[in-house]
Amino acid sequence: MKRLQRASKKAQTTIAGARLCDGCIAIRPYRRSDARAVYDAIHESAGEVSRWLPDMSAELSLADVTGYISVQQKAWGKDIAYSFVIVDQRTKGIIGGCGITQINRRHNFANMYYWVRSSRTRHGIATHAIRLLARFGIESVRLQRVEIVAALENRASLRVAEKAGAKREGTLRKRITVGNTVHDAAMFSLVAEDLGL
Repeated sequence: MKRLQRASKKAQTTIAGARLCDGCIAIRPYRRSDARAVYDAIHESAGEVSRWLPDMSAELSLADVTGYISVQQKAWGKDIAYSFVIVDQRTKGIIGGCGITQINRRHNFANMYYWVRSSRTRHGIATHAIRLLARFGIESVRLQRVEIVAALENRASLRVAEKAGAKREGTLRKRITVGNTVHDAAMFSLVAEDLGL
């Protein structure tokens, strides 16, 4: 029993220390020291991002961001969610965020989210992040599939999912509620074969 506990603890440590990169960007777990840079990225992007991620509004304070980072660090240890900052490998600056949430352990699938700060959109960053994140989900979190569910009106997110090689599986009626508005959504997935694993 102790050997199993040690193995489980070692696996969690490996996951928590994850840093994935592809030559263009890296994704890594949040650090407390990221709070100011994340706050700045959110405030730069709130006008565009908050439409689909309403928690990322201009009203967010530095204390809110610090609290969010603390919660994300705890979620890693409990296998609830795995959230990352997206880092430019050249400048080391924080250029967005992504993560795996809504983990279903019975069937081993989860949802993926991603956002890129406004000054860095349209450079393929989200596409790179999706592929790194899906690889992490399949190899390290042992998921069978990672899903992307995006409102049909969220055309930027749909394009990114397609460019990342995610397979569009259909339209889900009334699947996403943002604020008080219900949206139909497109369902995409990535599995090991899509990533060459």
